[in-house]
Amino acid sequence: MLKSLWKKVIFEVKRFFRYIWRECKDWRTIPILLVVMTIVYSPVWLCYLLYVLFGLNWCLAVATACLAFWAGPFTPFFPLCIAITCGIKRLIFKMPKSMD
Repeated sequence: MLKSLWKKVIFEVKRFFRYIWRECKDWRTIPILLVVMTIVYSPVWLCYLLYVLFGLNWCLAVATACLAFWAGPFTPFFPLCIAITCGIKRLIFKMPKSMD
């Protein structure tokens, strides 16, 4: 029984990664992924930009804290971005073509 459960879990994990791979091979996924990554990472680069332009020390602290959070070993930055991208892509393609 445990062996069949293990096989089922492995099958589902493989199926999930095949789905992600299939979704990422579409050319429309790359621009959506870049926009999502820009938005998710925006507190970092916006705060660094504010620090460089205006010399606000708190912006440097916020940017460094956000960077440390997203670059940390236990923060799933890329899986989170890929999940958001797949969700947005699914919503875009489920919308009706015309709103007449």
